[in-house]
Amino acid sequence: MIIDANAWIGHWPFRALPHRSAGALLEQMDRLNIDKALVATLNGLLYKDAHEANHELVREIAPHRDRLVPCALMNPLYDGWRDDLRQCREEFGMPVVRLTPDYHGYALTDSATVQLIAQAHDLDMRAAFYYRLVDPRGRHALDPGRQASTADVNDIIRRFPEKRFLMLNFSHVLDSTLAGAACLYDLTLFMGRNGLRMQGEIDRHGAATFCVGTTMLMRYGSAPLLALETCSLSNEDREAIEWRNIVEFVPDLK
Repeated sequence: MIIDANAWIGHWPFRALPHRSAGALLEQMDRLNIDKALVATLNGLLYKDAHEANHELVREIAPHRDRLVPCALMNPLYDGWRDDLRQCREEFGMPVVRLTPDYHGYALTDSATVQLIAQAHDLDMRAAFYYRLVDPRGRHALDPGRQASTADVNDIIRRFPEKRFLMLNFSHVLDSTLAGAACLYDLTLFMGRNGLRMQGEIDRHGAATFCVGTTMLMRYGSAPLLALETCSLSNEDREAIEWRNIVEFVPDLK
């Protein structure tokens, strides 16, 4: 079994995506032998009310809930976000809220962000940080997204020392997350040297630190899986990365 912790559907305004729908995502998943995916919609990154995109997401994936697990996008500066987040969890069954501050006009260290994360934990949700959505070398001039400040990420993690966080599109493991912080990293950007970098990161930090992430449908998704195939892992460690870690980490996947 393989579970993808980092998938998207929807429109990306800064580059034409050949595939955008839930059906197209499922086709790509079948091609790569991925059984389930945690998915959000790119539409919500630039909506004034990000919760409208959560409604769209739930409607689109409704026939595919056995394989697609919806993730919330939420703007803590928008009035009513507390009720919206509760609806995402209790009505829509969303176990993860993805934080994209550059697109919604807040900072990770804002008091509103802290309140959102606290409520997410109260609702038994996991908060997911993005180091970046796209490579800054190819970023459109109007794209507000930047690489996250690791100092800001560290600050938030320190405020919730007993909580769990999903670390998406990070290119390195933060040392501060290794001593007691329960953080799980997807392997999207842990590539290079024909899989040797990924092997080295797994050897250094342990298989329990990682899970599969592809960033489909923004990318085709095969690269991290091919790099993982080249790694010399025990069956137990391979299973942990491919599905067991994320199942134990995220509510509702068990």
